[in-house]
Amino acid sequence: MPPPSDPWAPPGPPSGEGPGRGRGWLFAVGVVSALVLTGIVATVVVLAMRTDGTTPTAASPAATRSAAPRAVPAPGSPTPTPTATPTPTPAVTPASTTSPTAAPQAPLPTAPTQPAPAPGPDRSLKTNALYGVDLGKASVSCDLKVRRPKPPLADKKLQPYLTDVVDCLTKVFEGPLAAQGFTLEQPKVQTYHKRVETPCGDFGQSGSPAYYCSGTRTIYWPDTVDDGREAYTFARLGYVGLVAHEFGHHLQKTTGMLDAYAMAHEKATSKGGSKKEGYALSRRLELQAQCFEGVFLHATAKDLDVSSKDRRELKAWHSYTGDEDPPDDRKPDHGSSKSQFGWLDRGLDSGDFADCNTWTASASKVG
Repeated sequence: MPPPSDPWAPPGPPSGEGPGRGRGWLFAVGVVSALVLTGIVATVVVLAMRTDGTTPTAASPAATRSAAPRAVPAPGSPTPTPTATPTPTPAVTPASTTSPTAAPQAPLPTAPTQPAPAPGPDRSLKTNALYGVDLGKASVSCDLKVRRPKPPLADKKLQPYLTDVVDCLTKVFEGPLAAQGFTLEQPKVQTYHKRVETPCGDFGQSGSPAYYCSGTRTIYWPDTVDDGREAYTFARLGYVGLVAHEFGHHLQKTTGMLDAYAMAHEKATSKGGSKKEGYALSRRLELQAQCFEGVFLHATAKDLDVSSKDRRELKAWHSYTGDEDPPDDRKPDHGSSKSQFGWLDRGLDSGDFADCNTWTASASKVG
């Protein structure tokens, strides 16, 4: 979810890593709250500069005067009698006032040719290498105790438990992503009371139940959201599901999709661009994170004892979080309740990242 400045909104790039001017972005993205939601995002584009040097050309030596050719008599002609020719006195040439010609220089040595670096994994939105990750071969399991949000955890126990959930997510995804060329670093978790300042903006207790900031690769969690006012507390998998959604944004950052999204969003909304197109891109980003949440629940279904009852509770949770729900000023940037649960259910059914490609889905699927 977003910082108070509403980074998803098209009016110009926010500071930090949101779709920003220059070439840097900061992202804060969060899951939908039953109250208010929005989101931001982070990236840095580094410009590389190449300088070309020329090797000095060796100076050409001065031309040597050629002797005049001697006539060769034709065959049968009388041999002429040579006559003495006085040797002319050489004229004295005054010393030149110009600088002497520089001696030729050998070409400067050149560095040995280096082989071109091997291409990295595809980091685009539509054909990202993440879609080729095979979780079926993952043998890592999670020894994670599922903790229902009601009654809520004591604030001092909240951060350690959320960190345990992140540990589990990292263990499940780290190896398979490495096989595709991605290095997955574990994101941090920070709970906070009242307000917290981040590179992505200042977050309060109202708004979203959680935020992911790409600038610090941290999931920020207000410590009162589990006290009964948020929709996710309806579900046994409330804590796990919400962390998994925010971790989904971390996967987008790790695989380059969050950066690619920021560039596409800036292009769509800058210079009088379309708010409608900007919101459509935001929905694709958020619904993909929903699907990633489902992929994780599929991979850990046995360890976490995911049941049909859990699925019904997840559906009930998201019936309160759609763009069509109150408040009336809610931005259409996370998708309808139907779309949110639909993409989560899609990932939960298949357990395949390839089924989470919201960037190629029809507009009706990401409404």
